Amino acid sequence: MMENIKAVNNTYNSYLNIQVNEYFLDELQKRYGKLLLTKNELAEVLNQSPRTISNKMSTGTMNIKFIKTGDSMQSGILFPIIAVAEYLTNQMHENSAYAA
Repeated sequence: MMENIKAVNNTYNSYLNIQVNEYFLDELQKRYGKLLLTKNELAEVLNQSPRTISNKMSTGTMNIKFIKTGDSMQSGILFPIIAVAEYLTNQMHENSAYAA
């Protein structure tokens, strides 16, 4: 019986994660109208400074996949909105786990 409850709960949580992820993806597409965000746009989404984003990237604490556009020090960094949506979904899930 307990295994059945856990299985239903896991299925429900997976469904919720998909729904939340799709919500974030839709909102990012509406807001920015493109598939890749700049570091400044990501900072705006996360309510952090671009420097904080850079610091997190350099220390490996930024868990958002990114695309580097070039090999030089002046290369740009772009963040696929799907990766940003997944990050936001995971952050929401982690934060709600602490509230429970």
